[in-house]
Amino acid sequence: MSLNGAVRDTEEHSVTVIKWTQSVGVAETDDTKQKQRRSDQRGNNIDAKRVATQRAASIAGRTPHEYFKHDEEAVSTNTRLQEFIKSLRANEVSQRAVVKSYTNQTDEPSINKSDLIAKMQPQGPTDIRTIRTSKNTSKLREVTADFNTTQPSRQISRDHTQDTDKRVAGLDMNTTGDHLEISGTVDGHGASLWVQGRQVYSVRDQIRKWAGELRRYHAGVHVVVLHATTGHVLASQLFLTWQPAAHKMLADMLATLQPDRIIVCIGAPDFYGWLLREGTLALHKLGARLGLQAVKGEAWVMAGYTPHTPLYEVLITAKNASATDASPLAFSVTLPRSPGRKCPWQGRSGMAERAEFCERYEGYGQFCDCHQPLHLTPTTAPDLEMEEVIPVALVTARRLPMVARQVQQLWQSPGGAKTPLVMMVDGYNTQAVMLANILNITIAIHNNSAPVGTKHRVNQHIKFSLSTIFALFPHVDKAIILEDDLSLAPDFISYFQQTSILMSVDKTILCVNAYNYNSFPHTASDPSRIYRVQSYPYYGWMTSRAHATRLLSNWAPLDVNADWDLYLRKFHIDDQHEVIIPEVPRTRHHGGAGVHVSGLVQETTYSQRPLNTHPTPIITLRRQWHLAYTIDLMQTLLEAQVVKVTRHPCIESPIPKYQRNTTHVIYIAVGGENDKKHAYQVLGKCLGFYHQGMFEHYRGTYSFKFYETPVILVSCYSSVYCDDRRVREDVIYRPTAGNVTYAKKHPWRHTNETSTILWRVTPSSVWEEVNLLNVAGIEVVLKE
Repeated sequence: MSLNGAVRDTEEHSVTVIKWTQSVGVAETDDTKQKQRRSDQRGNNIDAKRVATQRAASIAGRTPHEYFKHDEEAVSTNTRLQEFIKSLRANEVSQRAVVKSYTNQTDEPSINKSDLIAKMQPQGPTDIRTIRTSKNTSKLREVTADFNTTQPSRQISRDHTQDTDKRVAGLDMNTTGDHLEISGTVDGHGASLWVQGRQVYSVRDQIRKWAGELRRYHAGVHVVVLHATTGHVLASQLFLTWQPAAHKMLADMLATLQPDRIIVCIGAPDFYGWLLREGTLALHKLGARLGLQAVKGEAWVMAGYTPHTPLYEVLITAKNASATDASPLAFSVTLPRSPGRKCPWQGRSGMAERAEFCERYEGYGQFCDCHQPLHLTPTTAPDLEMEEVIPVALVTARRLPMVARQVQQLWQSPGGAKTPLVMMVDGYNTQAVMLANILNITIAIHNNSAPVGTKHRVNQHIKFSLSTIFALFPHVDKAIILEDDLSLAPDFISYFQQTSILMSVDKTILCVNAYNYNSFPHTASDPSRIYRVQSYPYYGWMTSRAHATRLLSNWAPLDVNADWDLYLRKFHIDDQHEVIIPEVPRTRHHGGAGVHVSGLVQETTYSQRPLNTHPTPIITLRRQWHLAYTIDLMQTLLEAQVVKVTRHPCIESPIPKYQRNTTHVIYIAVGGENDKKHAYQVLGKCLGFYHQGMFEHYRGTYSFKFYETPVILVSCYSSVYCDDRRVREDVIYRPTAGNVTYAKKHPWRHTNETSTILWRVTPSSVWEEVNLLNVAGIEVVLKE
């Protein structure tokens, strides 16, 4: 089954080579030609060396000149290192290891690759939900869910990140002895880690499509945090740093770690590609040196205690660009056990459960801080006059620190004390149960039978959350569905409370969204403005009980390859069922490399959209009901200034800036959402609005701001607002093939972030090799 209309935006983006750092001409796009050129070139490497030198110098905290001088002296006096390099050359090895280790363990065991393949773990046969309400009611009940539990024919292996209880391994580990034995492997197939001979982490052979190509979803920086006394896993996460945006997630995670934890960072090739400033600084703060100088195909491991200098760091280097990956790396390090943290508040009344929680899990930052732990309570929320009680379903699977952050944001927002919260967890999770108990909020656990890592599982969990929230609160009329990868505006609750009035009186409103795809700093400026569109629910949305019943009656089934939201749009959105969206979003998406949002899409679009910061905007509800909105839009178009596009919009903007009181309308040749005439896409690329999807429209019209000037695009002749008796043919914008090509080459850029892709070349001197400066490379920039 194919769902036309809104199209996921992961395939539109790509990485484009813009220049070589060597003076070898223009890079060709053909991969074979690039590899041949890279292997043949032996010309001027000065620019690539400069990049590598600046990286190394910044790591050492010195200027490039000081770095050169210091390390020339170091190499000349380090005869042991010189002998080591000579022996490598004498043996004509193709791969070289550069080791920095205070444990002096460089003799590694061989790797049995077959033992490292993750086993498939099938799902349970039933779909059960367990609901534990807050401490005030102390009820525990199990209800058999009435969802379709038919298994798809294709079997999918369990994703290690979905079952926290299996990730937090080693609670019963042997704690005798004064040291912890940590060992592991890393190669082109992924990474694995053992503590005291027991495997506690493994991510291997995860191959998926990205930007139209099969890519390694096991490559990146693997971070495993261990308890310094028991050695059990406190947190583990893989950051796909070969995609944009992942390095920011890495930095955020490292910033939340408590002191005196054992941290193991494993870089599986290729992990360095988009490991940019935020991630690099965070790793440098932990003491990383060699890993920040890695290039294509190289593997890296670092181990130590937070936030101290690492006790072990190793980088295995590749000979040149023709080598796909460096040799597999097996490592072993023995670290002394630490007595653990002793926080002053751990012995206080009522804090025992939090103390246990913070010694079992990591990533909660100030919530588990030893000196000033964050006290989360709804009683601190500012008061808000509530129209009605609207509970919030916190939908999650494994990103529980982000859920804790959402709870904090909700309880700091006006109305937070009067808004019930329910944590909807995909699969039983001890960490979630403990967190909910500490926060004293209700938790509903979904024993989801759909395969892990598929859209079917997400579909079923959203369905479970929607049905459960209304079942738990039989007397409420509306509820909010909130995914765990969102940050919230300070008026999140107030926004939904105000728009609930409109939903109560206008039954054509299927849902109210907190998000707007077409919102960027220059296209959205008024937090009180809302629009009606024929879109679908996304990124924080509210619906009524009546509409929820209707949606649940025709949900995306397991035998249909469809996302739940696009399925709902196809079968539930029409002229009599529409969506309210804000001009300025009340949520912001975080993350990347998820089911729908890649790191590339996150960096080029989601991270660029604004989040309302005004604490108390009053939403303009006047004449937003169905018939009035239709009439007012027609009147606005009759009074608007018609814009005729005569020059290419990427060369000269057809819309003037800052004309707040004059609406400008452009009639564009669009036959529908699947139109191939490209008028909408060309204008979007040139004016900087969202052009990857055409789903946020109201009967074929698109409303937004351009530097505060109101703009309406009208589709001709698919929209009822494009009357061929009134709209002249010569004012309708129809781009030529040349216009389309030019727009693709000169689009509006929401970000200019670039990265440098480096690889090893034959060193010209011992000094160059020792300092890891034998590199060549290219610069890449994100293409939107």
